[in-house]
Amino acid sequence: MLERYKRRIEQYCEELGIEVPIGFHRRDACRYVAIDLGHTPPKLIATTWATEQDTARFLESSAAAQKFRLLDFQERRELTLNDQSHFVKGASF
Repeated sequence: MLERYKRRIEQYCEELGIEVPIGFHRRDACRYVAIDLGHTPPKLIATTWATEQDTARFLESSAAAQKFRLLDFQERRELTLNDQSHFVKGASF
């Protein structure tokens, strides 16, 4: 399952010109992904997360959380974090 996420994420990034850091290849890939939109080109965050709680903690600890695009590679949906630290499902990708 984890290898399937890695391939999906890499393919998605390649198609959209998103930079994949070397650190991404050193870890198993999980379903929740963040893309840093503050870089040109956008850059994948090397760490991925298995739970919404872990993903929310990362975003809450980041000073530039508004510059991230969140994706759920299991459901193939974009996500946003609401005021109660819960995810809201958005458009499919």
